[in-house]
Amino acid sequence: MIKVSYHVLGSAVYLVGLVLILTFPGQKSMVGIQLFEAYSWPSEGLFGLSNIWLLAVGIQFIGVLLLVKWFTDKYPSYRKKYQYLEPFILMAAVILPSIGVNSLFKMGEEVYAYSGQSGAGAVQYVQEDSSCTERDKEGKVECSIVLRNFEHHSQQINLVFELKEGITEEKVTTAYLQKHERKVVKVSFSPEELKNESEVPAFHIES
Repeated sequence: MIKVSYHVLGSAVYLVGLVLILTFPGQKSMVGIQLFEAYSWPSEGLFGLSNIWLLAVGIQFIGVLLLVKWFTDKYPSYRKKYQYLEPFILMAAVILPSIGVNSLFKMGEEVYAYSGQSGAGAVQYVQEDSSCTERDKEGKVECSIVLRNFEHHSQQINLVFELKEGITEEKVTTAYLQKHERKVVKVSFSPEELKNESEVPAFHIES
């Protein structure tokens, strides 16, 4: 008769579910998406819910239950003492690791991509955190541009903006970044310079 080690089985099942919703460095989509596309499985299910996430969460949930089974058999007194916390533990065990691991992968990929560069190549434009605000009293639009310097020393860089068609002169803004600094650079534009007042205009970085 085969003896089931619930902590080993639970860990293995949980990891399978976790891997499905991870995006490994160098990949543009989750492992689950690639798997579903490879076998032509429908990724969207009932009520517009993602079959990938439902499958991944279901597998992780089964893995956690197996681990709980092992824990309660080994430490029955703790189960009775903390039974009221089980729903929160289950939710945290399913949701938090996928978010945390994906964030670590993304951070590691960014560090790898920029740390080997120098000058302007070592400066990352954090587009998702950058934005433009409403016009000020002078009628200008102020944009907050988030930059991150991966260099091991401070440096001066220039932001060269691509302005609206019909404006021949380039707009250049100089920024000073300390080593490993993440900095918000504020740049004001007239409405005539912008193609879209709610978006940061395209630019490139020069050292």
